[in-house]
Amino acid sequence: MLEENTILRENEKQANKIVAKVMGTTFLIFSLIYILNLWGIFVIDAKIMTLAYVCSSCLLLMPMVLTYLLKLEKEYIKYLNVINAALFVILLSITLTYHVVVLYVYPIAIASLYFSKRLNNVAIVLTVSGVSVGQILAFYMDTLQDDNFVVLYDTILWGVIPRAMVLTAVAVIFKMLCTRTVTLLMDFTKAADEVAHYHDEMIMGFATLVENKDGSTGGHIKRTTTYVKLLAEELRNRGHYKEILTEEYVRDLCMAAPMHDIGKISVPDVILQKPGKLTAEEFEQMKQHTVNGGKIVQETFGHLGNEQYAQMAYQVARYHHEKWNGKGYPEGLKRKDIPLCARIMAKKIKCKSAKANRYYSYDS
Repeated sequence: MLEENTILRENEKQANKIVAKVMGTTFLIFSLIYILNLWGIFVIDAKIMTLAYVCSSCLLLMPMVLTYLLKLEKEYIKYLNVINAALFVILLSITLTYHVVVLYVYPIAIASLYFSKRLNNVAIVLTVSGVSVGQILAFYMDTLQDDNFVVLYDTILWGVIPRAMVLTAVAVIFKMLCTRTVTLLMDFTKAADEVAHYHDEMIMGFATLVENKDGSTGGHIKRTTTYVKLLAEELRNRGHYKEILTEEYVRDLCMAAPMHDIGKISVPDVILQKPGKLTAEEFEQMKQHTVNGGKIVQETFGHLGNEQYAQMAYQVARYHHEKWNGKGYPEGLKRKDIPLCARIMAKKIKCKSAKANRYYSYDS
């Protein structure tokens, strides 16, 4: 099932990477400007430019360090990224030129990538207040190359206030776009959840139909799903198949488990409900439920869009009677030639321990 928090967390991870790349690119551009200033192309004081460059480099490279070197995925990373961006533009407003006003929107634009109203508000407050204070400090520090205002009153009236108003207006636009995007995303998530719910209900309907035909109790489906989930999680906890047994894989496996006997719908009732032992001929007919089950899954679920689930349901239905020693059916597969999901479904898994030269067997 798609969940709002899952989507937002995934977006946050992707946004962290985008921000790191954007701020890394800004660092490269700023480095070029710094070099050109040393060559005399620009006329910014060398000491002031060096101070701005060194401080800005730390701020601009921090997201790259946090995301790509330390590989941190904590929630506070997005706040650090916005704070670093805000400090960067505040530094520019103090040391360089009034004409970098276009960069003042930098933290607000970065915050909008995270689809967070709180973070947008933080970015607005930090940027508008920080840049306003930065311009006032620049007036007293006499670091700017522009000498547009002689007195502080003119600086505030014609510099600080207009820029604060423009920044606030731009911030509101970004916030509105962000809110609209989140609304559309949540509408899509709700629709996808409904489709997934219908999909799950259809699977359980199929499984229940087969159970009724087989004469089994309704608890069989729940027990089977529980066994499969416990086995898969235990394998993952012991360090086996880490790359395969993701949360998504286990979730799909639990939904594929009820489909393992779907092929029994093609078995005659006289065989399926026979109270005594099956004859050799009857048993051969019974074994065909694995082959027929695979065909039914392919025809029914092969075009639903979730390729992993469709493939897993097929393998579970077709191969859940294969055995580790190769004496199962329908193909007599051995050991790891049997798909992992089918081995878990059969509840006979043998995995070599990483700590000892022995095999663990998981049987229901």
